[in-house]
Amino acid sequence: MEATLLMKETALLKFLQQLPKPALAFSGGVDSALLLAACKIAKVPVKAITAVTPLVPAFEREDALRIAKEWNAEQSLLNLNPLTLPEFCANESKRCYHCKKLLFTAILTEAKRLGCSCLLDGANLDDIGDYRPGMQATKELHVISPLLECGFTKADVRALAKRYKLSVAGKPAYACLASRIAYGEVITLEKLASVEQAEEKLKSLGLTDVRVRCHNNIARIEVAPQQIELAATKLKDEIVSSVKAAGFSYATLDLEGFRSGSMNVNVK
Repeated sequence: MEATLLMKETALLKFLQQLPKPALAFSGGVDSALLLAACKIAKVPVKAITAVTPLVPAFEREDALRIAKEWNAEQSLLNLNPLTLPEFCANESKRCYHCKKLLFTAILTEAKRLGCSCLLDGANLDDIGDYRPGMQATKELHVISPLLECGFTKADVRALAKRYKLSVAGKPAYACLASRIAYGEVITLEKLASVEQAEEKLKSLGLTDVRVRCHNNIARIEVAPQQIELAATKLKDEIVSSVKAAGFSYATLDLEGFRSGSMNVNVK
C-alpha cells in the first residue's frame, strides 16, 4: 500500500509539473487541499480560486481561507449564486450539471484573467462510482482532474494528505447544501439556511457524518451508524428541538445511517 501510494504521489507531482500555468478550483476540502499542497511541493505556481455561494456552509469557506493561508497560496474569491438559475432551483436530476456549469465557467474566466492556461479540480476515482452529473459539465469545460488521472482513490487522498500534515486530512466529505433537498422539491435560500443551521447544531452535540435531508417540512437525519442508538436515546430531545428550531415541522432518524449520495437512489 505504501509503495503504491508513493508511486501515485510521484506520478502526481510529475503530472503537475507538466501543466502550463494552472489554476485550481479550491473548495478547502481534502481533495483540493491535497492538490494545492502537491503544487507547492512540485514547485508549480498555482492560483487558487474559491467560489463563495449560498450552497457552501460557513465552515467550508473558513477552511478554504485558512488552508490557502497555511500554504501561502494566492487565492481569489468569486461570489456566485446558482439560485439565479431556474433550472437549478427546479432541482431535477441534472441539478448539479447546471450548477457546475455556472461555477466552473466563472472560475475559468477568472483563471484566464489571472493569466492561467488551465484549470484543475479535485475529482478522484471514487467520484466516478456515484451519480455525478456535475462531472459532465467539468468535462465539457476541459477541466483537468490530476487525482483522477493519477489513479487516486479517496483513501489515497487522505493517506497522502496525512503524510503532508494537512489540517483537513481527516475532514469528513461534505457535499453542498443543495444535495440535502429531495429531487423535485424547489431549492430556496430559506431551505438551505434551515439545513445548515440544523446540521451545525447536531454536530455541536457530538454527532459525526451528519446529514439533514430535506423532504419538504420533514428532516430525515442521517448520522454515523455507530451513533444511531445515541441519537435515538440520549440525544433525541435535543435533536428534535434543534431541527424544529431550524424550521422543520418533523424530525425523523434514518435507521440506515449516513451514506453518501442517498438522495440518488431513485434517480433514473
